[in-house]
Amino acid sequence: MRPYRQQSEPLKTDGQTASLTAHASARQDGACAEDGGTPPLVIRGESFGKNGFPDSGETYQFVTDGRHGEIIAHPLPKPDVSPYAAITDYLNCTFPFNSQDLQIFFSRLFACLGNRFAPAIERGKPLHFYPTSYDLGCSRGIFAHGKQGGILSLSGEACNLVPDWESLIVFLRDKLGGRISRWDGAVDDYKGAHSVDIAMQWYEAGRFNSGGNEPSCEQRGNWIKPDGKGRTLYVGKRENGKMARIYEKGMQLGALWHPWVRWEVELHNTSRVIPFEVLLEPGKYVAGTYPALGWVNDEMHRIRTIQKTGKISYDFLTHHASAAYGKHINVMLQVEGSAEKVIEKLIRDGIPSRLNTPSLTLSRDKE
Repeated sequence: MRPYRQQSEPLKTDGQTASLTAHASARQDGACAEDGGTPPLVIRGESFGKNGFPDSGETYQFVTDGRHGEIIAHPLPKPDVSPYAAITDYLNCTFPFNSQDLQIFFSRLFACLGNRFAPAIERGKPLHFYPTSYDLGCSRGIFAHGKQGGILSLSGEACNLVPDWESLIVFLRDKLGGRISRWDGAVDDYKGAHSVDIAMQWYEAGRFNSGGNEPSCEQRGNWIKPDGKGRTLYVGKRENGKMARIYEKGMQLGALWHPWVRWEVELHNTSRVIPFEVLLEPGKYVAGTYPALGWVNDEMHRIRTIQKTGKISYDFLTHHASAAYGKHINVMLQVEGSAEKVIEKLIRDGIPSRLNTPSLTLSRDKE
């Protein structure tokens, strides 16, 4: 199939899409989903006894609709935190979609996200039960669709490339009537002041739990005798709609005993509505998920994270290239007579996937 490139046609919006847009906006504003005017039940607090929220460490506004009596949680931001104290590191958004409007959809999407997301190339495999999917340029973003609608899935790399979150919100929420089905927010502690060991201590002290049932936890890596290869602490369960990951990011990238620790929160729309404001103020929403994340406040710089990732990956690949082929390159120098001829024989087009990072700068920054 030919790739879809940017066009200038307007996106069609039928009555169903407009209705769903209004419905999504009403739910997000805390209004009742019914036309009968039944006021919503709103409960503010930090705990809730429903089985779907056993790890209730965040502050919610609870809303119930008039038809099924189902209670939906709206996470609330922590007001005294910098909105940019975290970054969006993963996004899934679902919306009504008519495959007949595919060309127009891609035109509007590329106009919103930019040339790095174009063209759309069919992948030939499904994504999350959506049978038809497309890679979006070199962004590592994916769009998929089927009878159940459409989904835009942006990995961390793709999130790094989004030029304007406000424009994307207008497109997904207001034009398409979309809902966020998954959102990950991340905070990087480059010096490791808030280590995985401290996270474990805080878990034992109940700081991932505020008045509700204690969330589950899982440890991966060598916690008995740490070996510099990295450890991870998982708190909560994905199927309950909220999970935290605290892991030694620098070590995960291959740098032994590197201090960099990443704190991630993963939210799903399981009995909850994830507001689109998480894309504009990720720091406030990450800090509001668990008491243990109350320390989050310093503004993050996404480009610094990208550069550190690139530097560690570059050093890792260089080390292993030297260990695997260093002696052979020494022999090649003797045989070929010059470094230029050796490079000419060895060099290949392209960039290793680990280094194919947006806005990557491989300068030797000082730690």
